[in-house]
Amino acid sequence: MAPTRTNGWAIGALVISICGGVGIGTVLGFVFGLIALREIRRQPQKGRGLAIAALVISSLTAVLLLVGVGYGSTEEIRKSRAGIEDVDVTALKKGDCINEFDTTVRLYDVPVVACTQPHEAEVYLTFTFPTGPFPGVTAVEKQSEEACLQAFTPYDTTENADLDVYYLYPQNTGDWTKDRSVTCLAVDPSGTRTTPLTR
Repeated sequence: MAPTRTNGWAIGALVISICGGVGIGTVLGFVFGLIALREIRRQPQKGRGLAIAALVISSLTAVLLLVGVGYGSTEEIRKSRAGIEDVDVTALKKGDCINEFDTTVRLYDVPVVACTQPHEAEVYLTFTFPTGPFPGVTAVEKQSEEACLQAFTPYDTTENADLDVYYLYPQNTGDWTKDRSVTCLAVDPSGTRTTPLTR
């Protein structure tokens, strides 16, 4: 008797369910797994365990995908009801208040809220460097710091003593080519301010 071979659909189902990623891998892994089980029932072949494993993996990734989509939708609804709008950092303007401001990572967009709501940061100055080649990150950072600290002087009062000054600036040639603007922010580490700084 010839040795029983492993069903090719079962092998393909397991491989694509693992390596195909969420989405196309999930769908194809599930479909291939069902085809494999049907063929194995019709003729004696190995691979039933592989097909079942592919179905399990595909089912789990489908559940994770649905949970992720559901969470994203719920988060968008929550933000909308709370009056939170995600704004690209290059589109920030004076008077924008930011709900949460993470100073430990590079920012691309931030949650902007009305300044009467609790917020951690507020934009108090924006300016743009003149046209020209990128002068280097050290020079850009130095000029940004000087301009932001000088602009903060009118707000440097007793009630604002707990505020820190941060600034967003172009950090490389790519950033400089896209946008030469600098954004100066007053940040309250406690995140409990409910009044605008630049009133």
